[in-house]
Amino acid sequence: MVEIVLAHQVDLATWRAATRHYVQKQVLPESITWRVAGKGQTPWVLEAPDSADNDAPLNLPRKLVTAVLEALQAHHPRRFELLYRVVYRFTHGLLDMENLREDPDIQQLRELVQSVKQETEQFRLAFSTFSNQHQSKSLQYTPQNYIVEANGRFCIERNAQPWEVMTPYRRMWWDGNQLHFAAGEAEAAHVSADMWQADGQGMWQGYPNTVLVPTLEDVAQAASLASLSAEAMDCRACSLWQPAKRTVFGEGVENTPLMFVGEQPGDQEDLAGRPFVGPAGQVFDKALEEAGILRNHIYVTNAVKHFRFTWRNNRRLHQKPDQESVEACRIWLDAERRLVQPKLIVMLGVTAAQSLLKRPVTISRERSRIFQLNEQCSGLVTVHPSYLLRLPNEEAKAREYARFVEDLRLAHSFITQQSD
Repeated sequence: MVEIVLAHQVDLATWRAATRHYVQKQVLPESITWRVAGKGQTPWVLEAPDSADNDAPLNLPRKLVTAVLEALQAHHPRRFELLYRVVYRFTHGLLDMENLREDPDIQQLRELVQSVKQETEQFRLAFSTFSNQHQSKSLQYTPQNYIVEANGRFCIERNAQPWEVMTPYRRMWWDGNQLHFAAGEAEAAHVSADMWQADGQGMWQGYPNTVLVPTLEDVAQAASLASLSAEAMDCRACSLWQPAKRTVFGEGVENTPLMFVGEQPGDQEDLAGRPFVGPAGQVFDKALEEAGILRNHIYVTNAVKHFRFTWRNNRRLHQKPDQESVEACRIWLDAERRLVQPKLIVMLGVTAAQSLLKRPVTISRERSRIFQLNEQCSGLVTVHPSYLLRLPNEEAKAREYARFVEDLRLAHSFITQQSD
């Protein structure tokens, strides 16, 4: 009998190495036992490491690999042997590919995958809600499955500020530069601290990010801004998700009468994971204050949720988003409008105006007047605050800034009249 000792509950590296080795040695599933190491115990390593040189990669379908990676996170005491058995049977032609739905191993695998997917969505919603509140740096969460590690990258992309997630089995925290792991309170007595020091970052690097690419149905069914924001973190609708660090979703009050839409996040927003926090955001905040508008009483977002840029002298310089990205992101903007239900949308700049109005827009012809968008909502076009930063001299900046503040006062006056 072969015993495989795993370092922790989602020790993918050890499970994968052992599975690859013993499947090719044709070691029967019933001849292997699997367990997680206790305190002071050493995880499995191949006794003769040189023999691993003959272990070729297993040729598995992508769908099966994905299912295995997800099911490994399930809270099921016999999942390791189930997954080994499925891989063994597939590799040696012992699965009836014509009747997979009837196979008990495959049925159980699907049940585990479904359980992990459902809880992943719940965890992401909880983390997004926690991130939106900006009241605490620590999220207490009790998962039913071992889903924390696989969502590390999601959490960083959702919230770039330092945070901590504490669960009974795992502590995960982001210090702003690096992701760390340690045993949770319930597991601390059973896991060696040395094991975590040696394995913490390796586990993070080796465990795949769980990607739940949202569908149109997911977007349409989102019941809150927090759940919509959680869905958007894995958006792959256009190519901008690859170079950008994260999706930068909108933030603010649900069911507020006043909504602001800009163009896209900039460099600082992409790093922070929040809209309008860079130089243009500082101008925006100052103008809001002078116009009598409280930022924590409104909703602020962008027409495009990823940062488009070009590298120059080791700096990321803003590039205007192309029409493909504007069109791809419209489903998010439409969903935000559905949930916020604003009485007035202020469009900051050409990209925002063209996205909402779906036609060419000239700011000088459209700005500073309120017009009807539909039966429930009006619109107001003005400049983007970044335009004020690009003006060539202080006189022009002062003049145009004053006009911008007047546009915001017009918005504030309109909303005040609507509420009277």
